[in-house]
Amino acid sequence: MATRKARTAFAIKRFKKLVKEISQSKRGTLGVTIIAFFVLLAIFAPVIAPYDPINPWKDPGQYPAYDSPPGPKLAEKLCVPSWYEYIPWVHKGSIELKESFISYVVVIDGQKFPNVTNLYLTQRIAKAQKIEAFFPNGSSRELVPVEEWMHNPADLRRVTLDWQTAENLPDSTRVEVTYLTGTDITKTMEVVTDYKFSSSETFYSKWQNKTSHPELFNIKHNSQEGFESGGCIEITYSGSEYNASASEVNTTVFVPFGYAHWAPPKSFATHFSARIETTTKTNVTVTLWLRDEALGKSFLLSTYPITSKGTYFHYKAVSTGNETKGNIGEYPERIIFPRPANMSFALSVNFPNKENDVTVYIDNVQCILYGNSFGLLGTDNGSPFPPRDIFSTLVYGTRVSLVVGILSALFSTVIGLFLGLISGYVGGTVDETVMRFADLLLVLPTLPLFIVLIAVMKSTYGLVSMWNIIILLTFFGWMGFSRTVRSMVLSIRERPFIEAAKAAGGGKFYIITKHMIPNVFPLVYVTLATSVPGAIVTEASLSWLGLGDPSIPSWGKVLYDFNVSGIAVTKGLIEYWFWIFPPCLAIAILATAFILLGFALDEILNPRLRQRR
Repeated sequence: MATRKARTAFAIKRFKKLVKEISQSKRGTLGVTIIAFFVLLAIFAPVIAPYDPINPWKDPGQYPAYDSPPGPKLAEKLCVPSWYEYIPWVHKGSIELKESFISYVVVIDGQKFPNVTNLYLTQRIAKAQKIEAFFPNGSSRELVPVEEWMHNPADLRRVTLDWQTAENLPDSTRVEVTYLTGTDITKTMEVVTDYKFSSSETFYSKWQNKTSHPELFNIKHNSQEGFESGGCIEITYSGSEYNASASEVNTTVFVPFGYAHWAPPKSFATHFSARIETTTKTNVTVTLWLRDEALGKSFLLSTYPITSKGTYFHYKAVSTGNETKGNIGEYPERIIFPRPANMSFALSVNFPNKENDVTVYIDNVQCILYGNSFGLLGTDNGSPFPPRDIFSTLVYGTRVSLVVGILSALFSTVIGLFLGLISGYVGGTVDETVMRFADLLLVLPTLPLFIVLIAVMKSTYGLVSMWNIIILLTFFGWMGFSRTVRSMVLSIRERPFIEAAKAAGGGKFYIITKHMIPNVFPLVYVTLATSVPGAIVTEASLSWLGLGDPSIPSWGKVLYDFNVSGIAVTKGLIEYWFWIFPPCLAIAILATAFILLGFALDEILNPRLRQRR
């Protein structure tokens, strides 16, 4: 027991000395610091990056209108980092543009056809300000809005001149259009802060209502009858008090919000849950709206008839939906949000059967506006999966790189140590067999062989796991270290203390474990540190080629996704640098850290390089 304690104390003392010597080495200190940073990043990945790096749905299971997929997308695709809004040279705000058109009239079969009735502009129109006509005689006149020209918000780049006005313009008249467009950095915005209506205070402070007949409706917060027994909006309609002279019976609940950007959101998604309670069969129609309060214009998103009672039904309307496009236009988000404005998100309940008493419960009401920026490193192109948060993928990828690099290096070093010891000490046929097998593996082209083997496994089993890659890296990574260990063992076994151990009756196992391993073990530390970078780079290379495990995030997978997206060809590397450069830098920095640690250990443990202190 005393001997064991002494050995343990000596091992601890030697380890402390090693740590002290590493701390005195600048390269060793830098390497350990970087490795420690990445290790902490891997351990606390769920805290640092709360979004799922593979299936980044927003709060899965919390949005009943979404079943498959399990929730709305986290963000829009190809978002820039959110801190772009603080960069001074990134333009944010309105831009005033002027574009000119030369008028002329074509006569066909006696009919005049002016060419300036439809003026197509090069940029999106946030606001058409004025149109001026500059006549050939040098005079000019500003055309009258509405009477002589108009702009329909659904026409994103077109203003229209009155036919008669355009026809009366002399040939060579220059028509100049002055309009506002804009660029901005927009963030994803949830219009409803408490979409589950868990708080009555939030409901009464945020929501407003407008009814056709206030005496027939009672609108309040209900804390018990919501979906899954939560809160909801309760709308009670007293049809028994209905006045036959009333032409329309409906009520609208809405939440005002401000849209402060000169660029429209990239898309939007809305959803709600509803059920009705009534004594007789009745039809209730629920419609979703977005309203521009400044223009006094309402945009119908979708209409839903609710006929069944007692059960919640869940509905959603998105900007890419056919009904929304049919009601508003091809790009609803650009038409509804052309510029900063005071807006409202509204839900209307219509009662075609006016004489029935009906109670309607509304829950899970939300409108999400997806901006063009998200997170610290933006999002990818979301193909074929939903857009992923690149920062989350980068953070979680640290785990894969560390696990693959360290385990591959550890396993291959252990195998190389074992075979090198056996081959060098036993010699003879064992030595020849092991070394010739190592020579055979050394001459094989490793990366092409990895590609072939993994491609075969992928076609056979349909999936290549991280452990398959670790096994391959281990199997093809032990040969160089085993030859180094063998050469050291050949030298050590001829020394006098080995002969003394043999004379004292020590067996082969005893000599190897008690004398050989302690003398070659300093080399193990160096080999472990210098083998990790190769494993990390190889795993990243395989993932970049699409031969990694698609179910786990890795730095190589980020590079693969960028490669197959075609962004490099269509838009270049500079515009979306935040997608390609961070994983490259992470691979280079982590690999360099292990190399620096290896150099430091070599200086400390190698007698020829050890500095005298």
